[in-house]
Amino acid sequence: ESASMIRNLNGLKVEPVLLTGDNKNAALTIANELGIKDVRSNCLPEYKLKYIEEFQSGKKKVCMIGDGINDAPALKKADVGIAMGGVGSDIAVDAADIALVNDDVKELPHLIALSKRMMTTIKLNMSFSMILNFIAIVLAITGVLNPVFGALVHNAGSVIVIVNSALLLGWKKN
Repeated sequence: ESASMIRNLNGLKVEPVLLTGDNKNAALTIANELGIKDVRSNCLPEYKLKYIEEFQSGKKKVCMIGDGINDAPALKKADVGIAMGGVGSDIAVDAADIALVNDDVKELPHLIALSKRMMTTIKLNMSFSMILNFIAIVLAITGVLNPVFGALVHNAGSVIVIVNSALLLGWKKN
C-alpha cells in the first residue's frame, strides 16, 4: 500500500524523503521497499528540524508526516504538518496542521491533488468575480446597467462561484 502511495506522490512531482530515528540499515531497507531515494537515518528531533530548514531554504515546500513526540518540532516547522491521529502522540497531533484520524496515509496523493485543484478553483473564482464586477461597474457608470440589474449580476456571479466551488465535493483525480 505504501509503495503505491509513494509512486503516486512521485507522479504528482512530490519528492518523498525518509527522516527516521531508526538505524541506517533499517531505514535503507524500508526506503528500498517503498522506492524512496532520499534517506536520513539516526535523526534526532533537531536533525529533522535542520533537514526541513535546508529544504525550505531551497525554496521547497515541505510536508512532514509524523506520529511521535520526537516529530512534533518538525511537524510545527514544516509548511504542512500531518500527524497520525490514531497511533500518534497528543503532542504530535497538537503540533500538526492536519491529523489523520484513521492513520490512512494512502489517501495523501488524493489530498495533494485535491488541494492543487482547490487552489486552481479559488484563482478561477477570484478572477471571474473581479472581471464580472469590473464590467458591471463600468456598465453602471455608463448608465447601461441600472442598480436592480447590477444587483442581479452580482448575485448571479456569486451563485456561479459557489456552484463552481461545490463541484470540488465530488472531485476525483482521473
